[in-house]
Amino acid sequence: MRIAVIGAGSLGCLFGARLAANEHDVWLLHHRPEYVKQLLEHGVRIQSDYHSNTLEVDVPATTTAGDIGPVDLVLVLVKAHHTKTAVRDHAACIGPETYVLSLQNGLRNYEYLIDLVGAERALGGVTYQAAITDSPGEIQHTSQGETIFGGQDHAFAERVRMVFEQAGFETTVAEDPRHPIWDKQLLGLATLPLAALTRLMVDNLMNDDGLEWIMHQLIAEARAVAEAHNIDLRTDDVLTSFQEMVGTYPSHKISMLQDIEYERKTEIDELNGAIVDLATEADVDVPINRTVTELVRSLEQSYLNQNS
Repeated sequence: MRIAVIGAGSLGCLFGARLAANEHDVWLLHHRPEYVKQLLEHGVRIQSDYHSNTLEVDVPATTTAGDIGPVDLVLVLVKAHHTKTAVRDHAACIGPETYVLSLQNGLRNYEYLIDLVGAERALGGVTYQAAITDSPGEIQHTSQGETIFGGQDHAFAERVRMVFEQAGFETTVAEDPRHPIWDKQLLGLATLPLAALTRLMVDNLMNDDGLEWIMHQLIAEARAVAEAHNIDLRTDDVLTSFQEMVGTYPSHKISMLQDIEYERKTEIDELNGAIVDLATEADVDVPINRTVTELVRSLEQSYLNQNS
Protein backbone atom coordinates (compact mmCIF):
# COMPACT_ATOMS: atom_id res chain seq x y z
CA MET A 1 0.00 0.00 0.00
CA ARG A 2 1.19 3.53 -0.79
CA ILE A 3 0.86 5.63 2.35
CA ALA A 4 1.59 9.28 3.14
CA VAL A 5 1.82 10.33 6.79
CA ILE A 6 0.99 13.99 7.34
CA GLY A 7 2.74 14.90 10.56
CA ALA A 8 6.14 13.29 11.17
CA GLY A 9 6.15 13.77 14.93
CA SER A 10 6.39 10.97 17.47
CA LEU A 11 3.26 9.06 16.40
CA GLY A 12 3.73 9.83 12.71
CA CYS A 13 7.23 8.39 12.79
CA LEU A 14 6.09 5.42 14.88
CA PHE A 15 3.37 4.43 12.41
CA GLY A 16 5.37 5.42 9.34
CA ALA A 17 8.51 3.50 10.30
CA ARG A 18 6.67 0.34 11.29
CA LEU A 19 4.61 0.37 8.10
CA ALA A 20 7.74 1.01 6.02
CA ALA A 21 9.57 -1.82 7.81
CA ASN A 22 6.68 -4.06 6.75
CA GLU A 23 7.48 -3.24 3.10
CA HIS A 24 4.82 -0.63 2.39
CA ASP A 25 5.66 2.43 0.30
CA VAL A 26 5.56 5.12 3.00
CA TRP A 27 6.38 8.84 2.90
CA LEU A 28 6.58 11.22 5.85
CA LEU A 29 5.42 14.82 5.46
CA HIS A 30 6.55 17.66 7.72
CA HIS A 31 6.29 21.43 7.23
CA ARG A 32 9.84 22.27 8.41
CA PRO A 33 12.68 21.72 5.88
CA GLU A 34 15.31 21.33 8.60
CA TYR A 35 13.19 18.61 10.26
CA VAL A 36 12.87 16.74 6.97
CA LYS A 37 16.62 17.08 6.38
CA GLN A 38 17.35 15.29 9.66
CA LEU A 39 14.87 12.52 8.85
CA LEU A 40 16.53 11.97 5.48
CA GLU A 41 20.03 11.97 6.96
CA HIS A 42 19.39 9.81 10.02
CA GLY A 43 16.15 7.91 9.36
CA VAL A 44 13.74 6.90 12.12
CA ARG A 45 14.96 5.12 15.24
CA ILE A 46 12.39 3.62 17.62
CA GLN A 47 13.20 2.47 21.11
CA SER A 48 10.32 0.77 22.91
CA ASP A 49 9.34 0.22 26.50
CA TYR A 50 8.02 -3.17 25.33
CA HIS A 51 10.72 -4.52 23.01
CA SER A 52 14.44 -4.87 23.61
CA ASN A 53 15.32 -4.46 19.94
CA THR A 54 15.67 -0.97 18.45
CA LEU A 55 13.98 -0.47 15.09
CA GLU A 56 15.93 1.66 12.61
CA VAL A 57 14.27 2.47 9.29
CA ASP A 58 15.01 4.87 6.44
CA VAL A 59 11.71 6.46 5.42
CA PRO A 60 11.43 9.01 2.59
CA ALA A 61 10.42 12.44 3.87
CA THR A 62 9.47 15.74 2.27
CA THR A 63 7.76 19.05 2.86
CA THR A 64 5.93 18.85 -0.45
CA ALA A 65 3.15 16.39 -1.27
CA GLY A 66 3.83 16.94 -4.97
CA ASP A 67 7.02 14.88 -4.49
CA ILE A 68 4.82 11.92 -3.60
CA GLY A 69 1.78 12.09 -5.83
CA PRO A 70 -1.54 10.34 -5.11
CA VAL A 71 -1.40 7.49 -2.58
CA ASP A 72 -3.83 4.83 -1.37
CA LEU A 73 -4.01 6.13 2.19
CA VAL A 74 -3.16 9.42 3.89
CA LEU A 75 -2.69 9.10 7.63
CA VAL A 76 -3.19 12.43 9.43
CA LEU A 77 -1.27 12.82 12.70
CA VAL A 78 -0.76 16.57 13.02
CA LYS A 79 -2.06 18.56 15.98
CA ALA A 80 -5.84 18.84 15.71
CA HIS A 81 -5.83 22.60 15.15
CA HIS A 82 -3.72 22.04 12.00
CA THR A 83 -5.95 19.35 10.45
CA LYS A 84 -7.78 21.39 7.82
CA THR A 85 -4.73 23.43 6.79
CA ALA A 86 -2.43 20.40 6.62
CA VAL A 87 -4.80 18.34 4.48
CA ARG A 88 -5.38 21.27 2.11
CA ASP A 89 -1.65 22.04 1.89
CA HIS A 90 -0.86 18.42 1.00
CA ALA A 91 -3.74 17.88 -1.41
CA ALA A 92 -1.27 16.79 -4.12
CA CYS A 93 -1.01 13.34 -2.53
CA ILE A 94 -4.79 12.97 -2.26
CA GLY A 95 -6.15 11.60 -5.52
CA PRO A 96 -9.75 10.72 -6.44
CA GLU A 97 -9.31 7.22 -4.95
CA THR A 98 -7.27 8.20 -1.87
CA TYR A 99 -8.69 7.55 1.59
CA VAL A 100 -7.78 9.86 4.47
CA LEU A 101 -7.59 8.59 8.06
CA SER A 102 -7.34 10.70 11.22
CA LEU A 103 -6.05 9.10 14.44
CA GLN A 104 -5.57 12.43 16.19
CA ASN A 105 -6.69 13.87 19.48
CA GLY A 106 -9.75 16.07 19.15
CA LEU A 107 -13.48 15.64 18.70
CA ARG A 108 -14.00 17.09 15.21
CA ASN A 109 -11.26 15.69 12.95
CA TYR A 110 -13.51 13.08 11.33
CA GLU A 111 -16.05 15.77 10.45
CA TYR A 112 -13.25 17.93 9.04
CA LEU A 113 -12.15 15.08 6.76
CA ILE A 114 -15.72 14.47 5.60
CA ASP A 115 -15.92 18.14 4.58
CA LEU A 116 -12.53 17.98 2.83
CA VAL A 117 -12.63 14.65 0.94
CA GLY A 118 -16.21 13.40 1.27
CA ALA A 119 -17.80 10.86 3.58
CA GLU A 120 -17.00 7.93 1.24
CA ARG A 121 -13.22 8.41 1.59
CA ALA A 122 -12.98 9.73 5.15
CA LEU A 123 -11.90 7.46 8.00
CA GLY A 124 -11.80 8.55 11.62
CA GLY A 125 -10.66 7.03 14.85
CA VAL A 126 -8.18 7.01 17.69
CA THR A 127 -5.04 5.26 18.78
CA TYR A 128 -3.91 4.35 22.27
CA GLN A 129 -0.36 4.02 21.00
CA ALA A 130 1.82 6.65 22.66
CA ALA A 131 5.32 7.91 21.95
CA ILE A 132 7.55 10.85 22.71
CA THR A 133 10.43 12.46 20.83
CA ASP A 134 13.16 14.94 21.68
CA SER A 135 14.59 15.22 18.16
CA PRO A 136 13.41 14.37 14.61
CA GLY A 137 13.10 10.63 14.10
CA GLU A 138 14.28 9.68 17.61
CA ILE A 139 11.21 7.97 19.07
CA GLN A 140 10.54 6.46 22.47
CA HIS A 141 7.50 4.17 22.25
CA THR A 142 5.72 4.41 25.61
CA SER A 143 2.37 2.64 25.08
CA GLN A 144 1.17 -0.05 22.67
CA GLY A 145 -2.57 0.34 23.09
CA GLU A 146 -5.31 -0.41 20.59
CA THR A 147 -6.03 1.56 17.41
CA ILE A 148 -9.73 1.88 16.50
CA PHE A 149 -11.21 3.53 13.42
CA GLY A 150 -13.97 3.29 10.84
CA GLY A 151 -15.89 5.04 8.09
CA GLN A 152 -18.49 4.47 5.43
CA ASP A 153 -16.29 2.13 3.36
CA HIS A 154 -15.97 -0.84 5.70
CA ALA A 155 -14.14 -2.93 3.09
CA PHE A 156 -11.30 -0.42 2.80
CA ALA A 157 -11.23 0.04 6.57
CA GLU A 158 -10.73 -3.74 6.91
CA ARG A 159 -7.91 -3.58 4.38
CA VAL A 160 -6.20 -0.87 6.45
CA ARG A 161 -6.79 -2.89 9.62
CA MET A 162 -4.91 -5.85 8.12
CA VAL A 163 -2.03 -3.57 7.07
CA PHE A 164 -1.80 -2.14 10.58
CA GLU A 165 -2.06 -5.55 12.24
CA GLN A 166 0.75 -6.92 10.09
CA ALA A 167 2.90 -3.95 11.17
CA GLY A 168 2.33 -4.81 14.83
CA PHE A 169 -0.55 -2.49 15.74
CA GLU A 170 -3.55 -4.04 17.49
CA THR A 171 -6.43 -2.67 15.43
CA THR A 172 -10.24 -2.78 15.42
CA VAL A 173 -12.69 -1.44 12.85
CA ALA A 174 -15.67 0.39 14.38
CA GLU A 175 -19.13 0.54 12.86
CA ASP A 176 -19.42 4.22 13.80
CA PRO A 177 -16.09 6.01 14.42
CA ARG A 178 -17.74 8.68 16.54
CA HIS A 179 -18.07 6.19 19.42
CA PRO A 180 -14.35 5.42 19.90
CA ILE A 181 -13.47 9.06 19.16
CA TRP A 182 -15.74 10.36 21.93
CA ASP A 183 -14.77 7.56 24.32
CA LYS A 184 -11.08 8.45 24.07
CA GLN A 185 -11.60 12.19 24.05
CA LEU A 186 -13.61 11.96 27.29
CA LEU A 187 -10.40 10.65 28.84
CA GLY A 188 -8.32 13.30 27.07
CA LEU A 189 -10.46 16.28 27.98
CA ALA A 190 -10.43 15.16 31.62
CA THR A 191 -6.68 14.59 31.90
CA LEU A 192 -4.78 16.62 29.28
CA PRO A 193 -5.65 20.14 30.50
CA LEU A 194 -5.07 19.23 34.14
CA ALA A 195 -1.66 17.74 33.32
CA ALA A 196 -0.81 20.91 31.40
CA LEU A 197 -1.93 23.20 34.21
CA THR A 198 -0.39 21.22 37.09
CA ARG A 199 2.64 19.72 35.24
CA LEU A 200 1.87 16.34 36.82
CA MET A 201 2.73 13.00 35.21
CA VAL A 202 -0.10 10.51 34.64
CA ASP A 203 0.58 8.53 37.82
CA ASN A 204 0.01 11.62 39.99
CA LEU A 205 -3.20 12.99 38.50
CA MET A 206 -5.43 10.53 40.35
CA ASN A 207 -3.72 11.03 43.72
CA ASP A 208 -5.43 14.33 44.47
CA ASP A 209 -9.09 14.35 45.52
CA GLY A 210 -9.62 17.86 44.21
CA LEU A 211 -8.25 17.02 40.75
CA GLU A 212 -10.27 13.82 40.62
CA TRP A 213 -13.44 15.83 41.37
CA ILE A 214 -12.61 18.22 38.52
CA MET A 215 -12.06 15.30 36.14
CA HIS A 216 -15.44 13.82 37.06
CA GLN A 217 -17.12 17.19 36.41
CA LEU A 218 -15.39 17.60 33.03
CA ILE A 219 -16.58 14.15 31.97
CA ALA A 220 -20.13 14.65 33.27
CA GLU A 221 -20.47 17.90 31.31
CA ALA A 222 -19.11 16.27 28.14
CA ARG A 223 -21.55 13.39 28.52
CA ALA A 224 -24.43 15.87 28.70
CA VAL A 225 -23.19 17.50 25.49
CA ALA A 226 -22.90 14.12 23.74
CA GLU A 227 -26.44 13.21 24.79
CA ALA A 228 -27.73 16.54 23.48
CA HIS A 229 -26.11 15.75 20.11
CA ASN A 230 -27.47 12.17 20.05
CA ILE A 231 -24.04 10.55 20.39
CA ASP A 232 -24.23 7.19 22.16
CA LEU A 233 -21.18 6.83 24.41
CA ARG A 234 -19.92 3.29 25.09
CA THR A 235 -17.47 3.79 27.97
CA ASP A 236 -19.14 3.73 31.38
CA ASP A 237 -16.28 4.63 33.73
CA VAL A 238 -13.60 6.67 31.98
CA LEU A 239 -11.45 7.25 35.05
CA THR A 240 -11.31 3.54 35.88
CA SER A 241 -9.94 2.99 32.39
CA PHE A 242 -7.45 5.77 33.06
CA GLN A 243 -6.30 4.13 36.30
CA GLU A 244 -5.71 0.88 34.42
CA MET A 245 -3.65 2.73 31.82
CA VAL A 246 -1.59 4.45 34.52
CA GLY A 247 -0.31 1.07 35.61
CA THR A 248 0.82 0.39 32.04
CA TYR A 249 2.88 3.55 31.55
CA PRO A 250 3.03 5.55 34.82
CA SER A 251 5.87 7.84 33.70
CA HIS A 252 4.30 8.90 30.40
CA LYS A 253 4.23 12.65 29.95
CA ILE A 254 0.86 13.70 28.54
CA SER A 255 1.01 15.41 25.15
CA MET A 256 -0.54 18.70 26.28
CA LEU A 257 2.07 18.99 29.03
CA GLN A 258 4.77 18.38 26.40
CA ASP A 259 3.25 21.22 24.34
CA ILE A 260 3.35 23.58 27.31
CA GLU A 261 6.95 22.67 28.12
CA TYR A 262 8.03 23.23 24.51
CA GLU A 263 5.93 26.43 24.35
CA ARG A 264 3.74 25.18 21.52
CA LYS A 265 0.06 25.75 20.84
CA THR A 266 -1.98 23.02 22.52
CA GLU A 267 -5.04 21.10 21.31
CA ILE A 268 -7.32 22.63 23.94
CA ASP A 269 -9.62 24.20 21.33
CA GLU A 270 -10.36 20.78 19.79
CA LEU A 271 -10.93 19.07 23.15
CA ASN A 272 -12.54 21.08 25.95
CA GLY A 273 -12.97 24.02 23.60
CA ALA A 274 -14.94 21.79 21.25
CA ILE A 275 -17.16 20.75 24.17
CA VAL A 276 -17.81 24.44 24.88
CA ASP A 277 -18.72 25.07 21.22
CA LEU A 278 -21.01 22.03 21.00
CA ALA A 279 -22.58 22.91 24.35
CA THR A 280 -23.39 26.39 23.10
CA GLU A 281 -25.11 24.89 20.04
CA ALA A 282 -27.24 22.65 22.27
CA ASP A 283 -27.80 25.20 25.08
CA VAL A 284 -26.00 23.02 27.66
CA ASP A 285 -24.13 24.57 30.57
CA VAL A 286 -20.47 23.45 30.86
CA PRO A 287 -18.77 25.79 33.36
CA ILE A 288 -15.86 23.49 34.28
CA ASN A 289 -14.93 22.79 30.66
CA ARG A 290 -15.20 26.50 29.92
CA THR A 291 -12.92 27.32 32.86
CA VAL A 292 -10.13 24.88 31.99
CA THR A 293 -10.31 25.96 28.34
CA GLU A 294 -9.75 29.59 29.28
CA LEU A 295 -6.97 28.69 31.72
CA VAL A 296 -5.02 26.66 29.16
CA ARG A 297 -5.58 29.31 26.48
CA SER A 298 -4.23 31.97 28.87
CA LEU A 299 -1.21 29.80 29.68
CA GLU A 300 -0.56 29.40 25.94
CA GLN A 301 -0.77 33.13 25.36
CA SER A 302 1.77 33.80 28.10
CA TYR A 303 4.47 32.42 25.80
CA LEU A 304 2.95 32.53 22.32
CA ASN A 305 2.65 36.33 22.51
CA GLN A 306 6.29 36.59 23.58
CA ASN A 307 7.45 34.27 20.79
CA SER A 308 5.47 35.95 18.01
